[in-house]
Amino acid sequence: MKIQTDKKLSKRLNGLIQQAVDKAIERHRQRGESIAISDEEGKVKIIPAEEIPKYQKLNKINKN
Repeated sequence: MKIQTDKKLSKRLNGLIQQAVDKAIERHRQRGESIAISDEEGKVKIIPAEEIPKYQKLNKINKN
């Protein structure tokens, strides 16, 4: 039973973390600030604000 509870908590936290990241990226886009990401090879890539896609709410937080 405890394992199920932990999985639910983990799933909920992951959703909250993703939501916070999405909002932060959207704020950068709106303010005209670049963001830095790492590519598949681990190299840092700077994304100019005008290339950041507009935020779309894709993640829903599971409240079960």
